[in-house]
Amino acid sequence: MLPRRARLLSALALLTVAAVNAAGLWSIAASRRAAADEAARVFRAGTAARARALEGVLGGTRADLAFLAGSPLVTRVLSAHGRSARTEEAAPRDATESALLLFLRAHPEVTRLAVRASSGEPLVLVGRRGGVPILWVAANPTGAEGPAVSPDRPRLASMVPLADAGDQPGGDGPRLEAEIAPSLLLAEPEVAGPAPDPAGEPSCVLADHTGRVMARRESPLGGRRLEARADVSVGEWTSGSPWTLRCAQSADALMAFVEPVAARYRTTLALNLGAMGLAALLGLLAIREVAQRQRLEARAHEEARVRDLERQLFHAERLTTAGRLAAGIAHEINNPLEGMSNYLSLARGALERGDLESARRRLDSVRQGLERAALVVRQVLAHADPAKAPHTPVDLNRVLADAAEFVRSRPEFAALRFESALAEAPLLVDGNPIMLGQVALNLMVNACEAQPGGGEVRVSSRAAEGSVLAEVADRGPGISAALRERIFEPFFSTKDSTGLGLSICHSIVQQHGGRLEAQPRPGGGTIFRLTLPAAPARTEVA
Repeated sequence: MLPRRARLLSALALLTVAAVNAAGLWSIAASRRAAADEAARVFRAGTAARARALEGVLGGTRADLAFLAGSPLVTRVLSAHGRSARTEEAAPRDATESALLLFLRAHPEVTRLAVRASSGEPLVLVGRRGGVPILWVAANPTGAEGPAVSPDRPRLASMVPLADAGDQPGGDGPRLEAEIAPSLLLAEPEVAGPAPDPAGEPSCVLADHTGRVMARRESPLGGRRLEARADVSVGEWTSGSPWTLRCAQSADALMAFVEPVAARYRTTLALNLGAMGLAALLGLLAIREVAQRQRLEARAHEEARVRDLERQLFHAERLTTAGRLAAGIAHEINNPLEGMSNYLSLARGALERGDLESARRRLDSVRQGLERAALVVRQVLAHADPAKAPHTPVDLNRVLADAAEFVRSRPEFAALRFESALAEAPLLVDGNPIMLGQVALNLMVNACEAQPGGGEVRVSSRAAEGSVLAEVADRGPGISAALRERIFEPFFSTKDSTGLGLSICHSIVQQHGGRLEAQPRPGGGTIFRLTLPAAPARTEVA
């Protein structure tokens, strides 16, 4: 009951953990989707911020141009231009050139500045060569005003009127002209955004109101892309407004900051699954251990019960054996008593006739009967505690002969024929004569009981090298090979008995250092062979 309940609880725990981990995985997916949406929103806001930054740069540059146009450093060059070459002063021109160069240094997006008279003639012209502000010579024989005024190059231009320092014939009036390269607007770090983008700079395209690309900045993009656009107002610069800023960014790059968190969470889930799997394994091992302990306890209880039954059956077998011995002893004592009674009657008749010699012989026979009865009593006393009986030199022939005489005298075995083929010389062994007699008696009784309708029992003995052999053979039905392997097991019996007789005999023989085995007898029947170690030659029978 307990292991089944534990298995059910373990299954519920595993299902709970699986549900929690599934919810964790769903949370990771939902978090990734939310992070992607948030990244797209942030990217759109960043693109709008870049557009506002561009507008700020254009507005700030326009304001600085207006301030510069009103500066005396610029207007004084107009006065100098109105004088004759004979009275022209170089100082105002130098000051104007320095102011324009300083303006270019402060505004890297501006590529060209020019102060023009009302006629359009450039009074002062500055530009860039290799990004460095330089002064362009206005009186150029070719009429060119430098490479910065190429008409095919995308540009933004703005003109700021100057305060007229004198009468200037024709034209639209003196003015300050500035030109901005749109590509420099996208290249400026301070224009790209208020802070560096951790995902990398996006690819951006700046186009005018007609769709013409004015500037482009390329960045490597891979995988899924996010795109955003924002309008850029160019204000008073010479171009149609608004312009459009289109930016694109790799979604993988924007999601890069989410991946470490997701990876750590996945690692946590994997460790959680591993830990719960280990816990489930340990739980199953614990359940198995509990089940095994229950089985062992049940087996131990069963073995204890079997041992108790063995003790009871062994006691019953001993009582049965004692009953058989008592019947045999009664028979042994009754025989000399009957003989003594007959001899006493014959002695009385001899005395009445006055035949003293005959009476003396009868009385000697009575004394022999008494000695025989006393021997039987001594054997009974030895049977009371055979385990404590010391081992003494025993003639196995005598043990076999006494057991055979006892069994032959029983009336229920009168139909059996007994044959004896004992060795002529004594066969000495060290042992307990009572216990060895019990073995011989049991083997002969079993041989007789195997032939209830009559038959033959043959008892033989002989000496071997260092051993003494005794055999009890019958002409019964025999024992099959499968049963011969089990007949010495406790409680195994082929007849209606306790099954302890042969087991006890086998144990007694082993205690004497010998062996007991059963073999088929040629012609039918069974031979029980008893093998015991021979006693040393110097040992004499007491």
